[in-house]
Amino acid sequence: MKTLHPFRAFGFASIALAAFAIAPVARAAAPVALVTDIVGDASTLNGVTEPLKLLGELAPNAEVAVGADGQVVVFYLADGNEYTLRGPGRYRLAAKAPEPQKGAPALQRKAAAPAYRDIRMRIDRVTQGGIVLRGAERPSLQQPVNETVLNNGVTFGWESFGDAAIYQFELVDQAGQKLLTAETQETELRLPNAVQLKPGQLYFWAIRGRDATAAQTFYRAAQFHVADVATRRRVDAAHPKLDATFSERVLYAALLEEVGARSAAVAWRQTLAAERPVGWAPPR
Repeated sequence: MKTLHPFRAFGFASIALAAFAIAPVARAAAPVALVTDIVGDASTLNGVTEPLKLLGELAPNAEVAVGADGQVVVFYLADGNEYTLRGPGRYRLAAKAPEPQKGAPALQRKAAAPAYRDIRMRIDRVTQGGIVLRGAERPSLQQPVNETVLNNGVTFGWESFGDAAIYQFELVDQAGQKLLTAETQETELRLPNAVQLKPGQLYFWAIRGRDATAAQTFYRAAQFHVADVATRRRVDAAHPKLDATFSERVLYAALLEEVGARSAAVAWRQTLAAERPVGWAPPR
């Protein structure tokens, strides 16, 4: 990354606190379980047969078919128990536990690690939109956007505006105080150690860019939230040990999603996908 130089602030703080819109709440039926491991062929049988996906949500009474020599691990959200469904077999996801159907092997049950037993997926999801300044246009901001960051090691990223584009960056806190201004030709900027973010606080950042001729410009802005102390302790306690099972590591990705740490969750998904290149449900 090139050396960053201060630049004259461009007035983001004066509009940051009022420019966000809240999208309507999307309601869905509460899932009974999450899929945390898949080996071999496995699918749901709810009218239409569809392959199971890792971190996919399973609705109450969903039916799951596991092929010969296959295996599926599901995590029940109500009590934190894990169940291994072995094939060939067919199972119904009842409210308390999976129920083997005719001819299915017996269930293998175990309690999940304590750190994961309080995972509760968010059913009412509120999506915060970007600032209403053509925020949906390209180039867009990539991270962190409307998410939680776990610590001070934040890297801001955005799409390129051209090979010779110049970008002006600004970071402000929820009171509108400017914490950092910089200019760069890169499409990312790592927060310097000198800038310390406070747990539980909301922050706003913005990029103003121009092409090499200065004939075209754009302006984008976003917000993020720093995890509070309790959330950080919870996430740290759940961090998988070296001998953790694949299911446990998938649950950690689910926990990151639950606390809103989307970028961290995506990074974990990418690592796990190299080990299990099966279908993954979209991040929440």
